[in-house]
Amino acid sequence: MRKMLGTLSLTLALSLTALTAQATDYSYAEIAKRSGDQKLDKKTLQNIKMQAECLVGIKKLNFKRKDNFDPIAEWTSFRTRSLLEQYSPCETLVMLEIVQKRLREEQANNH
Repeated sequence: MRKMLGTLSLTLALSLTALTAQATDYSYAEIAKRSGDQKLDKKTLQNIKMQAECLVGIKKLNFKRKDNFDPIAEWTSFRTRSLLEQYSPCETLVMLEIVQKRLREEQANNH
């Protein structure tokens, strides 16, 4: 019995070691390879990638001017989180682009 438990423990330890060694890359591509049929379909994956690009666009839009305080970018940056709670990143990006454009036009007309 003791020998059997020892063998079982060794087998379990080796299996866990093999799984751990196998799962060193946690990128989506590698996880999908390990998961087989559970990976995202192409259309869903393309949409997710587009939403991620839009998040980058939001960051770039809100942090264009690093040297000077930009009240318009500050205003849209402050509102970004609440918009993202209600809308997708791409919908939010479109709204923020329009808002910044209109506010900058208004600012230019007032000066």
